[in-house]
Formats: sequence, structure tokens, C-alpha cells
Amino acid sequence: MRFADRVAIVTGAGGGIGRATALLLARQGATVAVNDLDPRAAEAVVSEIASQGGRAMAIAGDAADEACVDDAVAEVMSVKGRIDILVNNAGISVVAPAEDFVAWDRVIRTNLYSQFFWCGAVANASMIPAQRGAIVNVASIAGLAAVPNQIGYVVSKHGVVGLTRSLAVEWGRYGIRVNCVCPGITATEMTTGPTGMDPERLKARVGRVPLGRMGTVQEQAETIAFLASDQASYLSGVILNNDGGQLALHSGVMM
Repeated sequence: MRFADRVAIVTGAGGGIGRATALLLARQGATVAVNDLDPRAAEAVVSEIASQGGRAMAIAGDAADEACVDDAVAEVMSVKGRIDILVNNAGISVVAPAEDFVAWDRVIRTNLYSQFFWCGAVANASMIPAQRGAIVNVASIAGLAAVPNQIGYVVSKHGVVGLTRSLAVEWGRYGIRVNCVCPGITATEMTTGPTGMDPERLKARVGRVPLGRMGTVQEQAETIAFLASDQASYLSGVILNNDGGQLALHSGVMM
């Protein structure tokens, strides 16, 4: 119960890595505010947490809408009076060649602006006054190296890495730790679902993972939870690629 008496917000928590993280934090004692664009998905995760004996509340809404973020943070503060942990997980990917890419504003706003909005709102409402807090931003290995046909995703996730380092430097004086997880290819709806990756492309991607498989949402959640915990009390500004060894592989060498 390493998160007993802690209050956490997880964005994009209606499915995938966000859902797994919300469930894990709740199992380990946290009260979790579940954000998702889909209110039904947020409520479903809250119900799942409650069925396991945990505590949660839904704060559905667009994670990239600054007014919505401010309202959600104010709601959590009015109910719980504090926010100890923020996990910025909400994100989208739009696949298209750079010369034809038209979703720039939507992808950058969802993946990068949203994280800045949540960090600022949570820090000002709770973490700076309390002089403590843990923020974990979810980026991607696409925040450390480019992926073809995903220029918006790549640029936004590189921005998340920069945001993490900047806030870790600026907010360390307030006792706020800010870290970043960069998942490698992970089994989620984005990769294996009906609208996910082409099967042949997916097979090729997995074939270049030294561990020989995709990661799981539980593995990503465990890493996020570690960085949010007191076990990582001296870690800040860390950019951790949880990728099965993908970025360690020389790009000119085939597995």
C-alpha cells in the first residue's frame, strides 16, 4: 500500500496504459481521479476500482481543453483537498506522410499542450503549496527517435521530454519530482486493435525488439507507479525508455 492516503490523477485513463495505471495506483492505496474524453470509459474504470475495494472518482473531459483541466483539478481539490500524483497519459496518434499531415494542431494539443495544462493546474492548486508532489509524463520512444509517417506524434512526444526536464529543473525547489516514461511498442488498442497497426508492420516492429515481444500495459503501469512512489524519491528529470531494448539496437543491424 505504498500510495496509502495519496490522491492521484491519471489522464487518458479509460483504457490502455492509463487504465492499467489507475487500477494499479488504486490497488496500492491511492484515491484515483480518472480522466478520459469518454465519460462512460472513465466511469467504467471507476466502477472497476470500486469493485476491487479501491477509491476513485471520474473527472471526464477533454484533457487538452485548458478550462476543462482547471475545472477537473478544482473538483478534485474540493473533494479530496490535495493532489499528490499526476500521471499525464492522454495522447493520440495520426498516421500520414509529413507532406500530407493535416492534424498538427490536434495532435500537438492533445499530446503536449494537455500535459503542460495539467502540470500547471495541479502544481498551482496543490503541489507548490504543499511543497511536494510527483508528476509522471508519458511520452514514447518516438520522443527519443523518429518514427516514419507520424510527424505530429514524434514532435509532440519530443516536446514532452523537454517539458519533463524543464519542470524538473524549475520545480525541484518546491519538492516536486517530474519524470517521464517512454514506452516502446506495447499491446494496446493503438497497436493491436481494429484500427491499430497493419499486421505485417506490427510483426516487423516486434521483430526488432531485443526481448522478442511487445510490452504489456501492466509493465508500463508498474514503471509509472515506481516513478510516482517514494521508492524513487531522488529521481527527477529522468527520461526512462521502457522498450524491451529497442533503442539499444543499432539501426543498421537486423535482428
